[in-house]
Amino acid sequence: MSSTQTFLDAIANRRTIYDLKQELPAGVKIEDVQHVIQTIVKNTPTALNSQENRAIILTGEAHRQVWDRVLKSITSKDGRKRPTSVRDEAYGSVIFFTDNETTNEFRKKFPGFSNAFNDAAYYTSGAVQIESWAALETLGLGCHLQHYNEAVKAALPLDIPISWRVHSQLCFGAPVKGAPAKDFIDNPVRILN
Repeated sequence: MSSTQTFLDAIANRRTIYDLKQELPAGVKIEDVQHVIQTIVKNTPTALNSQENRAIILTGEAHRQVWDRVLKSITSKDGRKRPTSVRDEAYGSVIFFTDNETTNEFRKKFPGFSNAFNDAAYYTSGAVQIESWAALETLGLGCHLQHYNEAVKAALPLDIPISWRVHSQLCFGAPVKGAPAKDFIDNPVRILN
């Protein structure tokens, strides 16, 4: 199988899986997860090589404490469902950030492109998130992406820099079962000559 097809298969197999166990698949260590995330954060292209993407991985008690604080900040019973399952069923969470301080430095350094850097930070963070999600699934992990950004930021340990803006939380663990079948719309890519 070609490496291109392997890559495309990883993208196609990346799916939302909510039913997780608080464990890693056989043969997978948390250092494997760390290596994947670090490699992706390092190598995902950024505007003018600004490299503003950041990530931390929460597991164990740190994972439980952050999600417990998130739960305490939500008053709606329906709104508490997903954070409860993350706290009680996921092995861990990757928290994705961009560093506003870095973005602002590049805005000053390149004033002609100043307005583009905030959008570019969002785009590159999205790339890091999707690449990480697909890569973790190749390790046999089940994952789902959440956006409890303000509640997570408020719940994180105090040593996380204030300039880091939370973009999402990739919750992961051993899947209990696979994702259901997915329907696709007819959306062909055309070639124009």
